[in-house]
Amino acid sequence: MTEPLEGQVAIVTGGAGFIGRAITQSLAKRGARVVTVDLLDAEVEHAVRMLVCDVTDSASVDRVVARVQKEHNRLDILVNCAGGGARTGFVDLDDETWFFELNKNLTGAFFFMRAALPHLLKSQFGSIVNVSSISGIIGGLPAQGPEGRSGPAYAAAKAGLIGLTKWAAREYGDQGVRVNAIAPGPVLTSAVMHGYDYGTASYPIPRMGTPEDMAETVAFLCSPVSGYITGEVIKVAGGVGM
Repeated sequence: MTEPLEGQVAIVTGGAGFIGRAITQSLAKRGARVVTVDLLDAEVEHAVRMLVCDVTDSASVDRVVARVQKEHNRLDILVNCAGGGARTGFVDLDDETWFFELNKNLTGAFFFMRAALPHLLKSQFGSIVNVSSISGIIGGLPAQGPEGRSGPAYAAAKAGLIGLTKWAAREYGDQGVRVNAIAPGPVLTSAVMHGYDYGTASYPIPRMGTPEDMAETVAFLCSPVSGYITGEVIKVAGGVGM
């Protein structure tokens, strides 16, 4: 039986992180050839290639997408997973941190979407999935820990990513490219393991999310089985923000 993504080529940004690695594995096991992209030079299991790229540098992004197209002669899937954020409060948030957070969480995704779309439009299965956050929906995820809930710049950037997702979905749906997003809640990553308590015991599903929870939802949105879904934001958050 043919795997649902057999022969397709995918780019996953933020591929060296916990969620990026899980997404790479999830797409690869469904048959995709996955090129991972990250600011860090790291080995990523199941990736056909790892490319170093600063997602906030448009020229670097353009070079990466051109290289993938040249080497594989196609591009079918883009997953924008690069990002992250500080927990700096509103009044203490300086200009540099504000723009840094916006750039790595929102502008970088725009750069990759802009570079990839001409190639995705040639695919019969063009799909973009942006990894936003529940913070972009509810305005920051409350947590007990070193600095409290996620910061305003991060929340604003992730909300902007949702708007960008919906804009592109409206623009390119009739041209064969679907654009969706996921909004993770608290996920078991290195940051969470160092002192943050999200109070998940009170969640409808009373546990932390895992990278695999996020990855399987991304894979669903990339697969033909979700072929009538576009412009949606799926909250993968244990019921928070419902």
